[in-house]
Amino acid sequence: MPKYAIPANGESAEDPIEAFGNRLRAGMIGYLRQHPDQTKAEIAKALDVPAPTVTNALQKLLAAGLLSADPPQEEWSRGQRVRYRVRNDVVSELYLQFGQAIGEI
Repeated sequence: MPKYAIPANGESAEDPIEAFGNRLRAGMIGYLRQHPDQTKAEIAKALDVPAPTVTNALQKLLAAGLLSADPPQEEWSRGQRVRYRVRNDVVSELYLQFGQAIGEI
């Protein structure tokens, strides 16, 4: 028996659900939209979430292409401050895909 079932029209919802993932990631996107160019520590403090939890969520959001980092991830060095910003075009596209999947759009 499968752990979960996907409805016949559910393929288009899979990417948005995986990308946004949970309330923390969605909350981080909302926070960064209002406060761009924040560091991991600033995000953790503002959302009152442990830094390791924020690190994990940031990695997932970066992997999904929802955030950009300054400097870019391939240029990071240990101890360097990295600032994060929402890629609004990608977030908006996933939001539209999700709306279409649930029949809102």
